[in-house]
Amino acid sequence: MSSHHIVRDEQEPALLIDDASVLSFEFVELLLEWSPKVIVTSNAIDAVLEWKVKIDMVIARPEQVEELKPKLKPQSPVQLLIFESSDLLASAFVVLQDLDHKAVNVLADTFNSFCLDTIRDYAERIDSVLYYNDQKWVYEAKGVFQKWVNIGDVFGVHPVVQGTFFKTEGFYSNLENEMYLEPFELISEVQGKVRVESNQRPFWLIETIKTDLYL
Repeated sequence: MSSHHIVRDEQEPALLIDDASVLSFEFVELLLEWSPKVIVTSNAIDAVLEWKVKIDMVIARPEQVEELKPKLKPQSPVQLLIFESSDLLASAFVVLQDLDHKAVNVLADTFNSFCLDTIRDYAERIDSVLYYNDQKWVYEAKGVFQKWVNIGDVFGVHPVVQGTFFKTEGFYSNLENEMYLEPFELISEVQGKVRVESNQRPFWLIETIKTDLYL
């Protein structure tokens, strides 16, 4: 079993896994390089145990305790936290907040859970990056995104509320205070800094995953 236990501070992003199938283990290993606190819901525990990585905490429901105890014995010491709620991902965010974590990388299925709503609900307290298949989702609560990119990088922008106007820099067909109600795509024209800014309205910024996004 590879171990990721070192002295760390809670400002490093935790790794929260609710669906282990949304990202290849090759990319998960990159997220583990910084020795994050690894939190797994019972939805994903069997798959994560097969990875043979050290788990710090498991979030489960009361009726799952007896089944989980023998599975988790080789992981000792590991915390098993029990919640009545059926939404274990939201329960995990309660734990993150109680531990005063400021950031988390999340592996979850955007279509089979309320993970987007949960991330939005905690956006003021916890910076979350959601990984789903070949995409990386970031909720820009303050309406500003900027990053150093390569030419041809592709970004999706998903408005959240009505009356959202966008300005962009560094893309083909830049926007200048244009309103969008539906998701749209941007392609970087420069190797350098790009910027997407709204009229202080939140939006989701979606990137295609590349290995250098983790470094």
